[in-house]
Amino acid sequence: MNRKIVTLALVLAACQLSAQTVDSIPHHVLGYYGPNGGGQWENILHLKDGSILFVHKEGINVNTTADVVGHEYYKLSRHGATMLDTLFVYDSDPPFYLFAKNPYGDNHIRVGIVRDSVSGTSFLQILPFDNDLNFDTLNEVFVPVSDTFAYGSWKGALVNRQNDLVLTYATPRGNKEWNRHFACFGLDGTLKHENVMPQSSIPRQSHLGFGIFNESPLEYYLIGRYRPNNYSSASFICYLFDSLFQYKDSFTINKSNPFYNIQYNFGWEEQLLPYGDDFIFGSRYDRGTRNGVCLVKYDKRTLEQKGVVFFESMPMLYSSSIGYGASPIELSKDSDGFLYFSYDTQNFMGSDQGLVAVAKLDADLNVLWQRYCLDPGYYRRGSLMTVLDDGGVAVCGSILGRPEVFFLIVNDDYDGMEEQGFIVRPYTYWPNPVQDELHLQYSPD
Repeated sequence: MNRKIVTLALVLAACQLSAQTVDSIPHHVLGYYGPNGGGQWENILHLKDGSILFVHKEGINVNTTADVVGHEYYKLSRHGATMLDTLFVYDSDPPFYLFAKNPYGDNHIRVGIVRDSVSGTSFLQILPFDNDLNFDTLNEVFVPVSDTFAYGSWKGALVNRQNDLVLTYATPRGNKEWNRHFACFGLDGTLKHENVMPQSSIPRQSHLGFGIFNESPLEYYLIGRYRPNNYSSASFICYLFDSLFQYKDSFTINKSNPFYNIQYNFGWEEQLLPYGDDFIFGSRYDRGTRNGVCLVKYDKRTLEQKGVVFFESMPMLYSSSIGYGASPIELSKDSDGFLYFSYDTQNFMGSDQGLVAVAKLDADLNVLWQRYCLDPGYYRRGSLMTVLDDGGVAVCGSILGRPEVFFLIVNDDYDGMEEQGFIVRPYTYWPNPVQDELHLQYSPD
């Protein structure tokens, strides 16, 4: 009888998992660079020809210290995850770039703060490129931004609805002090407005994101993790600026939270997504013996908590000494207002086994579907996700301990069958391959 139940569970698993298809591919990189020797992911862009561009900082040798580094461009097909093209662009000082569609033409743009090692000055670079990864150097734009070295920020640039380029970057101001720059440029390089603030005016432990908080009136946000005294007093902090980058207000989300007894576990992966009159916050959480990641909806004006959904670690980790078994990758929304959330959930923080999960939710945080990528031997640590123009998401990440990266394309081709419950998990099993024990997890519905 038990054998029949297990067989039925696996058959149902195959049916459930066929609802949304996943294309995936691992790839061996040329060398080591960045945190944990796994390189550093820059951006994902759905190109105008339908293919997907992934950009990764990495070295070009196989030693633990890269002698020459740069950006590797990976172009994959939209379906099937076939590698169509690769391009390595050498740069001994690779900056953070924004990759975006050019709203005024058929091509795309690469935007970043670049530094001239000879003069010690810094420039804004706007470089067009096409679907075949050909760079249009004849129409490249260079705009001086600082007579010292300027440092761009990961997720520190965007193109707003007015098709202006908005970015934040830092410059030194002596004695280990920094200035934080906020600037708005036209895509032709024309500076429209700028504000410079001493870093002490916006103290935060780390830069985690920059974006648009409200469309009307236009407001921007800068988010980070703040530890004024010690880790026990850590807060997630958000600074708000008006359309001219004048500081307006700030708010914090503290580590201890009374909503469903959440104890946030702040790391480097917190997510904030403005959503109409609300915003959605994603973080790791701890509820005693239950831990994982959660999404909480807040009212922008009152900071009232309006809803929550939990994604427990799989399998559950009961000891904080080995880390928490899940962490956010990315939270985004599509043009119809549906939410997409990706996160890591793995066996051990210190091993190379793990899963990447992707969920689609409605505006009320009801989970419409959720997919696990079921190869714990490969999918270890996700880094970036983007919503694709035609539905679904693309996710990329690194396989720690190996010079390998992975790409996932999760297609939004749900067959329309209704799923009951606030959070519905697909049938799944681990480990794979099976050794002494087989673990099954399935929805009670």
